[in-house]
Amino acid sequence: MRNFPKRDKVESAAFKALETVKAKGLPGADVYYTAGVGNEWGLRNGESEIGRSGVSWRMGIRVLGPSGKQGVADTSDLSKEAVVSMAEWAVANCLASGEDEEEALLYSGPVSFVDLGLYDPAVRDIKPGQRRQICEEMMEVASRDRRVRSVRTASWSDGWGETFYTSTRGLSLWHSETGVSCGVVVVMEEDGAYDMGGFGLEGCNADELDHRAIAQEAVGRVGVSLGGKALPTGRYTVVLDPEVAAILFEVTGELFLSQNIHKNLSMLKGKMGEKIASEAVTLIDDGTLYGKPGSAPFDGEGVPTTRTVLLSGGKVQAFLNDLKYAKKDGVAPTGNAVRSPGSIPEAGLSNLYLEGGSGSVRSFLETPQKRLFITDLMGIHTIDPVSGDYSLGAKGALYKSGEPVQPVSGVTVAGNLLELLMKIVAVGDDLRFFGDTGGCSVVIEDVPVAGS
Repeated sequence: MRNFPKRDKVESAAFKALETVKAKGLPGADVYYTAGVGNEWGLRNGESEIGRSGVSWRMGIRVLGPSGKQGVADTSDLSKEAVVSMAEWAVANCLASGEDEEEALLYSGPVSFVDLGLYDPAVRDIKPGQRRQICEEMMEVASRDRRVRSVRTASWSDGWGETFYTSTRGLSLWHSETGVSCGVVVVMEEDGAYDMGGFGLEGCNADELDHRAIAQEAVGRVGVSLGGKALPTGRYTVVLDPEVAAILFEVTGELFLSQNIHKNLSMLKGKMGEKIASEAVTLIDDGTLYGKPGSAPFDGEGVPTTRTVLLSGGKVQAFLNDLKYAKKDGVAPTGNAVRSPGSIPEAGLSNLYLEGGSGSVRSFLETPQKRLFITDLMGIHTIDPVSGDYSLGAKGALYKSGEPVQPVSGVTVAGNLLELLMKIVAVGDDLRFFGDTGGCSVVIEDVPVAGS
């Protein structure tokens, strides 16, 4: 039993929309359709808080007009009348839009399909009782630590969906995927000091997540900085937890998006081939990784996804683009166009990750010199993409010879992103993905830290 429209109905509606546009004599159009089923279950302080399921689908059409004009419209009604109306609205929006010096394009090349491990039929067989049991087990595991005063939430979600792309250039592409995620948030107390935090992961397959280990890690992450105090202001060698590194490089990855480069919203404009990070840093975006949430056989313009090395040895190697900016820059498309049914495509990240080196958090903290282990950087997404300046709150612990000296909180790390990237002296071999972003432990020297 399907939970959203059958594929033949979707295709019929999409082709009708394209026919409507063709009749207007415009250069071309493409249709983007997404559908999905989502299920959630969660416990809050041991009581049922979330228990819901939902189904949604939406179809959108983008019309290409003269002088670089584009217009979009979308609908969740796939009747003939609604689809024709959608197409006519898109035509009107296109003709009323402003001109663009760069002409939008439609892809017509080949698309090869390989199994990327993104669809697990077992996800569709997960029952409400299983979701509840997982949440109860996560809550029980987290509550074992004497410092846990409450498990604020223990949650699980799963779902599946499909995407369809077609255009007046003849492409007709389908893609299906499944997803699961779970996480725990705890409130902990020790000697009158309280802190709250959590941990969660996501994947594509039903048995991919170890929910008990996730609960343990949630407690462990909060416990590292519980009762933390500010360090004396100074310069420290910092070790970033892989998740913190992943978030930091996700922000860095956004600087490589073509529209940000051309709209002067990235400090990397004009830096192709330049060294902007230490030689230890190699950053990759790969939409073809097996079993990762950011993978897909094609992007929002029907272009095959690819593996793109953004930084190699600290040097800028490439930017991520859609068809329009690939043409403008005279390079091959990277297959990174993202869109919703009702939006115009633009470049986005797929699976972004930091290539591993050697070492791990444990080995990086075993030096006789004191090092600040950071498990949380607050406000990373406030880093200025043009200047690179930042001021971030940090939590973690000070270590010496592999042992914690004191928990740390209430400190601020400030500076410039490019200067920070140049100070990276080591990247661990402990690559781990957090959704579609992968990070390794990272050692950064001479980092200014403001504290007491």
